[in-house]
Amino acid sequence: MKKLIKLLLIVAILITTVSCSSLRKMLGAQNVAKYNDIRATFVTTQGEINFYLYPEAAPVTVANFINLAQRGYYDNTKIHRAVENFVVQGGDPTGTGTGGPGYFVPDEITNWLDFFQQGMLAMANAGPGTNGSQFFMTLYPAEFLNGQYTIFGEYISDSDFEKIRKMEIGDVIKEIKFSGDIDLILSLNKDQVDQWNAILDREYPNLRQYPVKDISEYGDAVLKYREELTNIYTRKNQEAEEEKEYFMPRFIRATERKIKELRAED
Repeated sequence: MKKLIKLLLIVAILITTVSCSSLRKMLGAQNVAKYNDIRATFVTTQGEINFYLYPEAAPVTVANFINLAQRGYYDNTKIHRAVENFVVQGGDPTGTGTGGPGYFVPDEITNWLDFFQQGMLAMANAGPGTNGSQFFMTLYPAEFLNGQYTIFGEYISDSDFEKIRKMEIGDVIKEIKFSGDIDLILSLNKDQVDQWNAILDREYPNLRQYPVKDISEYGDAVLKYREELTNIYTRKNQEAEEEKEYFMPRFIRATERKIKELRAED
């Protein structure tokens, strides 16, 4: 028991030292994406909740999310599902859990980003390839969800997570704001965004318009970035990536194994 207590104290110190945005910092240090500095702020009845977004892991998903938010699709939508110690879910303008934008977005699942901690932002779906507009935020590590849902964000601070934890059915998402060059993200996916907007204009004619620039306006540097995103998305180096285990998931899993071993000894 003394060994277990000592181990738990070490874990607590490390978790305090490594913030909830440890994955983001680790990824940034490894230059996973050159322009990955997009943040989303959910303005809710529980206050403002901030997330890092991951266009380098889910470029199409992030573009879809930004486009819907900028067009006002998420404005004044409600949390329609809340499961204690699991998830809160929103993004459906009908508030029923059955609504969507009228089109599907492909899954974008990477092997380096998973549900290893609470506060992950992911797309809800009804099966493979059925992502639309609904999303969920996790309240607890949920690794059993890995490989089934597209993760596209992570909460920034403990105060953000506390607000997520307090959210209940009926809480309102008043609007979603962004920092970073969201126009670049939309331009990188302009052809797809234009197709989505044609459907949105038909299904939700009262949404506001948000123009998308042509990628040529950004010059050669951004064309190279589009190649970078494509390489990450298609995982051309997948075999090499699968051999790489990142620090935080490895640390957490190793700690869990050690705790089980110490309990077995007791």
